Amino acid sequence: MSLEAILAAGTIVSFSLDIETPTYTPIPGVISVGALGITSEAKAKTTLADRQVKYGSGLRDAPDKSVKGQLFSSSTEQKAFITACKAEKEMLIKVEFPDKPDADAAGTGTIGTFLFKSLGYEIDDPSGEEFMMFTVPGKQNSIVDFTDPATA
Repeated sequence: MSLEAILAAGTIVSFSLDIETPTYTPIPGVISVGALGITSEAKAKTTLADRQVKYGSGLRDAPDKSVKGQLFSSSTEQKAFITACKAEKEMLIKVEFPDKPDADAAGTGTIGTFLFKSLGYEIDDPSGEEFMMFTVPGKQNSIVDFTDPATA
């Protein structure tokens, strides 16, 4: 088995407005979705008998999300995503990483799925030398459901 780092190029980001029976639509142009995961806040649980501070896990909190992408005005898929974000809809986001067990064979890489609450939509500060970009701020509203890479 080769231990080799894998580029994130080829990662596919999709969304579904149907949370009960998801049907995912890829979002073209996405360049970043932020970190996936969840962490617990450290809570002190030191007693009088302890000689050092001891900690337990508090409530889990997800990181703030910021979906960033290149703006493709003619993409119906991207327009549907942006329209939902402007309306501050809650949706499922699926991130499919390119780490398939065999790069040349059918199968899937790691997949992370989570509930996302969009908090608006922005077109980024324009510059004559840059592509038009968008940002969708939001919050991850669930624990990420990760699935391991699998062969078909």
